[in-house]
Amino acid sequence: MKNQDLVDYLRSCGVCEVCQLRYLKARGSEYKDIKETLRRLDIKVNENEENVGDIVFPEEQPTKKARLSTCSTCLGLFSEEFQRELLQGILTSDFAKYDCQKIVLAISLPMVLQLRQLAMWFALQKRFGASVDGTNPPDVPIKEAVKLILHPIICEKLAKEYDANGLMINIDVTHSLEAGEVEKLVGLNREAFPAKAAHQKRIEISRGLLEKQYQPAKVKAEIFEKYYQIPCAGVEEPLKLVSIDLQGPLVCVAGRYRKLSRELSHTPWILNGQRLMEDSIEEIIIRNVGPHFAEKLEKINFMSSGREDVDVRCLGKGRPFVLEIPNAIRSSLTTEQAYKMEQAVDGSGKVSILNLQVVPREELTHIKTGEEQKKKFYRALCALKEPVTVEILQKLQIPESFDIQQKTPIRVLHRRPLHTRPRTIYSVKAKVQRGNPQALVIDIVTQAGTYIKELVHGEFGRTTPSFASIIGQAIDIQALDVVGIDLDWPPEVDNSPSVE
Repeated sequence: MKNQDLVDYLRSCGVCEVCQLRYLKARGSEYKDIKETLRRLDIKVNENEENVGDIVFPEEQPTKKARLSTCSTCLGLFSEEFQRELLQGILTSDFAKYDCQKIVLAISLPMVLQLRQLAMWFALQKRFGASVDGTNPPDVPIKEAVKLILHPIICEKLAKEYDANGLMINIDVTHSLEAGEVEKLVGLNREAFPAKAAHQKRIEISRGLLEKQYQPAKVKAEIFEKYYQIPCAGVEEPLKLVSIDLQGPLVCVAGRYRKLSRELSHTPWILNGQRLMEDSIEEIIIRNVGPHFAEKLEKINFMSSGREDVDVRCLGKGRPFVLEIPNAIRSSLTTEQAYKMEQAVDGSGKVSILNLQVVPREELTHIKTGEEQKKKFYRALCALKEPVTVEILQKLQIPESFDIQQKTPIRVLHRRPLHTRPRTIYSVKAKVQRGNPQALVIDIVTQAGTYIKELVHGEFGRTTPSFASIIGQAIDIQALDVVGIDLDWPPEVDNSPSVE
């Protein structure tokens, strides 16, 4: 089968130049200058045909041309007229409110398009015989062609970049033939696949059904032709653009927080419908960072690498956190904007944040990866009933690692299952608190997931060994600080203004 023979036949069937290239298996930049590509393939070019790349903005639109006949296979999807209408629809939507440099088109196409590709497949087999495979489609699929053709054009005209994670432009397209053509599929399905139909009370017609079951290798042409014309008939009416909806990208904002208060919960603390604390780390960060990125703050998801109890501070470099912000209206953050957010959070007096930055979604794995393998560093103020002795101090100088068995603490059984978990304690170092001979300051390096309060007092033997069992007497914890988390993420950034 020669290229010219194929194109001549496609032209006789009312197939546009873009779709002619699809049946020539054109790729990538070959769609940018269609006439040049056809010439390179030794195809005679119709100089009067429109070129897919020659699109203008609505305000630049020249005197309207007489409507060309609609392509019998794409129903005008790749026509200049449809692309102009699509651009105008995007520009008159809420597109301007989204400050996003990257976009992606998500087009919902009617099933009548798939049926027409199938009809042309049968037609090519009739015309060219065994040279047209019955299993592998003879064309570049419509969905793939949308990415190859429409995406670059729309991106160029809107001065945006293509990115699957960018602003999603949801485009709903239909055609007046859709309902009638899809209704015929029920009868075709029963005749083409009688064994399957016999076991189905109701046939679910879907795009997936068409893609999986309908090809010349599985459906006889004579059965298909009872319901649909081969090749498909030309139509005057093109596809209709029904709606354009915008979905902002998912933006991820990371940083580290320091918890400065011993009276602050991690997330909103609500029990039996009543708030137990007026604020939380999550709420303080979201209300100072969220409005820059989103209109609906309640949709923002706050995650962190672990958490502290209400009465535990987190100091040092702080704890890594991430805000997952869906349908974001902005996807970028300058250092100046980040600095103002950091200052606003610091102004709460309860939480401080640093290293605030936008990160790729793929990096969120850092928050969960190694959740129980990373090390954590604590400083605990502990009290004894009697003054500290040299023997007690010596027992709590433990430079080598050791393992403990820790049952789920009673205080968290309402939200955690009862398990006995092995945990590694990497080192312990104790000293007497200055001015208080009955108090110890203990530095502890542990595996993440260790309950430190129970490690100290043992909780009636539910944690073994514990500091209480090691020194052979009761010991209680008065205050606890997280002073380090062994997770080198997100990268350090200095958002403070440069001093010249």
